[in-house]
Amino acid sequence: MTKIEREILKTLVFFDVFSQPLSEFEIYNYLNFKCDFFDLQKSLESLGDRICFQDGFYFLPGKEHIISERFKRYNYFKRKIKIAKRFSSLISIIPFIKGVAVSNIISSHNLKNDSDIDFFIITSSNRIWLARFFCTGIAKILNLRPNKKTKKDKICLSFYISEDNLALKKYLYSEDDLYFIYWIIGLEFLFDRDNIFKSLKEQNAWLENYLPNSYKVEDVVLNKVNLSDKNIGLLEKLARKIQMRIMPEKLKCQNCDLGGVILGDDIIKLFLEDKRPLFIEKFKDNLKNVYDF
Repeated sequence: MTKIEREILKTLVFFDVFSQPLSEFEIYNYLNFKCDFFDLQKSLESLGDRICFQDGFYFLPGKEHIISERFKRYNYFKRKIKIAKRFSSLISIIPFIKGVAVSNIISSHNLKNDSDIDFFIITSSNRIWLARFFCTGIAKILNLRPNKKTKKDKICLSFYISEDNLALKKYLYSEDDLYFIYWIIGLEFLFDRDNIFKSLKEQNAWLENYLPNSYKVEDVVLNKVNLSDKNIGLLEKLARKIQMRIMPEKLKCQNCDLGGVILGDDIIKLFLEDKRPLFIEKFKDNLKNVYDF
């Protein structure tokens, strides 16, 4: 096989971990190989005996059922994004919220029916704990936080970073952490203040090494609101103290620099179970089992 053919297969195998077939254009965007679109099309044709094509999507042999699942997930996404936009419009009035996005979208419009809605929030410098305090408070009042009974269509406020900590490469689990790479480019922007998402893209230009056909820094023009951020450092410290006191011990005990839980002054990441090592291993195993790579 040619280099481009091997990379196409690797891309399809990775997204198969998440039961996600890919369109021609998506394969081009997610490919870790610089090429033009015509070369990609030719290579897809030459791989006809190794991959399948149906209803505009490519996938691994024997996985025809994921086509119908993809269409279902698109409808789930449309429902959830409406909820996300309403909540985003509420928290956007908080002056130290700089940007809001829906996260954990691996591939395009890929959200499960029973899942909650993960948010990625960028805050002003030294205001991250205050931002979380108000965001979680609003979600609690509106009964939008996940609970033991259900997390369907609830708001999961699990990832915050401050505007002085936009370079995300240091949070890769390893060089094989494709999940986090696709996680970043899958962010669905909802609110932007001071073009913060352009800054996010600029500071993560290293992604071009993984996605040479698609990663470009472009202006992001969304709804902007100009509000001042007053000097309320004492409240920031108080907000952190209160939240750390009431935070479950199982979260505080897992706090580390690279794991699913990070509790800092420029990042708050609250994933009790970091599944990235499992995704990496499953991807490698599938490469060996499916194509003997």
